Amino acid sequence: MFGKPVAAEIEQRVRGEVEGLRAHGVVPRLDVVLVGRSPASQRYVGKKMEFCERLGMQAMLHTFDDQIPARELRDQVLRINDDPAVHAILVQLPLPFHIEEPPSGLNKFDVFDAISGAKDVDGISRATVPELYRAQQERMLHLPATALAVRRVLAFYGIETEGRVAVIVGRNDITAKPIHHMLGGRMCNATAIWCHRYTRKADHDAFMRSADIIVSSVGSERYRITADLVKPGAVVIDVATRVGPDGKLHGDVDFERVKEVASFITPVPGGIGPVTVAALTENVVRAAEFAHGLRQPGFDFAAGREDHLRPAISS
Repeated sequence: MFGKPVAAEIEQRVRGEVEGLRAHGVVPRLDVVLVGRSPASQRYVGKKMEFCERLGMQAMLHTFDDQIPARELRDQVLRINDDPAVHAILVQLPLPFHIEEPPSGLNKFDVFDAISGAKDVDGISRATVPELYRAQQERMLHLPATALAVRRVLAFYGIETEGRVAVIVGRNDITAKPIHHMLGGRMCNATAIWCHRYTRKADHDAFMRSADIIVSSVGSERYRITADLVKPGAVVIDVATRVGPDGKLHGDVDFERVKEVASFITPVPGGIGPVTVAALTENVVRAAEFAHGLRQPGFDFAAGREDHLRPAISS
C-alpha cells in the first residue's frame, strides 16, 4: 500500500479548497513550534512547511533553544495562539526531556493545552482529545494527522476494520494513542489491542500473531516486526520513522520478508509518511475554515469529502 496515490488525492482536494479560500482573501496559515536542533525534527518540519507552501498556504517557523523552561514555552505558544492571523499551530515532537517528563511542574501537556481547539491541528490539546476518546466524530475539530492518514489509507485501499482484531504498538501522543482510539471506536469498530514497552514479550507475540491489522509506531532500532509475528493475510501499517546510521529512513517492519506474508503492507519511506503530511494540510485548511465560519466540526468518512460539513463561501 503506497502512500503516494492517497496523498495525491488529498492534495488535489486541499489545493482546490485553498484556491477557493484565497479567492476570498483567506490564506491558510500554519505556525510550527520547534524546540532544539534534532536533525530528524528539522527534516520533518521542513517537509510539512514545504508542502503547505506548495499548496498556496503560509507556513511560519518558531524555533527555541532546547533549554527553554516549560513555562516559557507554554507562554510562547499562548502568544502565538492569541494572534488572529494564525489559523493552525503544531508543536513538533519530541520535546526535550525536562518538558516531556519532568518530576514536577508544567509539562508537555500544559504546552499543548495552550492551543485552542480550532487551531490544534495535531489534535492533542484538552480542547480536541475528548471527542476522539468519546468517539464523537460528528463533533471532532481535528483528528491527529497520522491517525487521519491511517484512516484515509484504509478507506482508499478498501481495508475492512469492523469486527477485525487490530494491534497497535507504541504509546506516542499523536500516533499510537489516537490510532488506538480511532480503530477501537465507532469510526472503525475493530477490537483494538494496545502493546507498549511494558507488555510482556510472550503476550506481545501472541497478540501480534492474532492480529488482522497491525499498526506500529515505535521507531526504535531495538524493535523489529518480523515475518514470524505476522498472520498470513494480515494488514501491516508501519507508522514509525527513524533515521538510521546510513542516513536513511527506517520503520519498525522487516518489509522485504513481511510483504511475503501480509495481504497489504506500507513501506518506509513512501507509505504513511506522505499521507500524514497531506493530512496535516487537510487539517490546516479546516482550521482556516473554522476561523472564518466556513466549516462545522465533524468528520464523515463514509461520505468521503465531508462537503456537507462545510458551508459554501459566499461571494
